[in-house]
Amino acid sequence: MHIICSMNESKNIEALLEPFRIALKLAQEGKQFFMEAARKAKSDLVRQTFEFLANEEDQHIEKIADFYKSLELSNGDDVPDIGISDAEERLVEFNKHLSELKDVVTPTISDIEAYEVALKFENGAEDFYEEKLLEAQNPRIKKFYRWLIDEEKMHARLLRSCLMFAQDPKSWFKNHK
Repeated sequence: MHIICSMNESKNIEALLEPFRIALKLAQEGKQFFMEAARKAKSDLVRQTFEFLANEEDQHIEKIADFYKSLELSNGDDVPDIGISDAEERLVEFNKHLSELKDVVTPTISDIEAYEVALKFENGAEDFYEEKLLEAQNPRIKKFYRWLIDEEKMHARLLRSCLMFAQDPKSWFKNHK
């Protein structure tokens, strides 16, 4: 069975899908960025951080692609429920791992610079999703953008935590007892 869409319906589905194409591209670019940063990292901590973030982007790519596919195949009628983000738990686990490195890691200036660049990347993605959240009408689409925002906020918090660890380890450990 073929569904014939009017020109207006076709434009509407394209308008609905376009931000998710951009989101997919952002996640793919993020993965490449973090993989390259991990390869260039001089310290194990920075490498592990960026490998973790690259794996996070893999999860985002999968979620966005699945969401996009459902919207595309249903002509926008089937909007899946994304569920709830477990970003906070993953951040707690990452910080726990970071605290175990107390006597092993001596952060450098290049570590700080790497975290600062990555933080700018994450903030840009979060801004894009915030804008799309405000434009969305469908509650499940809004929920998906909220999920993406929560994920990006967690990444930004993780990077700020790493940045604080690199800039002032004593303060970081004092705040993470």
